[in-house]
Formats: sequence, C-alpha cells, structure tokens
Amino acid sequence: MQNILCDLASLLRELQGFRGGVIDTSTLIYLERLGMLSRTARCFSLLLIPQVVAEYGAQPEGMVIAAASCSGTTDETLCQTARALGQPVLSEDKQVLRRARALNLSFYNSLMIVLALCAQGDLPLNTFPKLRDKLYAFSRYSPGVLAVGDAVYEALRRQRQANWR
Repeated sequence: MQNILCDLASLLRELQGFRGGVIDTSTLIYLERLGMLSRTARCFSLLLIPQVVAEYGAQPEGMVIAAASCSGTTDETLCQTARALGQPVLSEDKQVLRRARALNLSFYNSLMIVLALCAQGDLPLNTFPKLRDKLYAFSRYSPGVLAVGDAVYEALRRQRQANWR
C-alpha cells in the first residue's frame, strides 16, 4: 500500500509540473472529441511532427511543428523527436507508449492530460468525472488505466479539501 501511495504522490507532482510534450494523432483526436483540444493547446506546449500533421489533416491552432529528428515510421519519429527535445510523449497508442518506455521517456495519455489541467487549476476539478465518462465511452482504456485516473482524481480531491481547511 505504501508503494501505491508513493507512486500516486509522484504522479501528482508530475501532473502539477506537466508542461506539454510531443503529441500523437491519437491524442489530438481524443482531446478534440472531448472538446478539450484548444484549452489543452492554450495551457501546455504541444509539439507536432510533420507526419502527425499529415495524419491529422491540419496543424491545430496554438501548436508548434518540431523538426523530425529522424526518418522512419510516425511512431519511431515521434518518440525519437521527443527524446531529442527532452519532452514527454503524448499518445493513446500502446505501441507508441511501449516505444517511449523503452527509451525511458515520460508519457501521458488524454486521461492524464485532463488530470494535469485539473491539478494545475486550468480546469475545475468537478468537471473531471463527466470528461472521464465521455472519454471512457470512446477510448480503449483498460480498467487498470481508468483505476489510476480515478485514484489520481481522488488524491487531487483530498488535496484540495485539505488546502481549504
């Protein structure tokens, strides 16, 4: 139990310090479907590689194109560019996240990005449950991923309550 609490505290600190990363097409689509893409782009630095712009069909407002650091598949280029820039990977794709983990890169999905918005006060905490349910309706998140998100939300709620006292 102590390990879970330490991991949760560490994840909360990460989300409170989250500043952005190199974003994949899947996360662009998820954030757009949530109605959170423009808010996320205003609050965080979201970097695109040219392949993601091509896949998505546009360069969303407020996002910057980063020069690709290698040539290869979109997944390879995304992770290598994130590595070269010292940025996290933002993706929903398990293959991309595995590749990021293999390169010792931080990575976040849309659920964690929404929680980062809440943790930093850019989104009211009470909006998270509705966004979580909306995300769950179309995402492929495992019950374990959702459970981590729910645990982070509860920790944020407790933290806010403690700060109000």
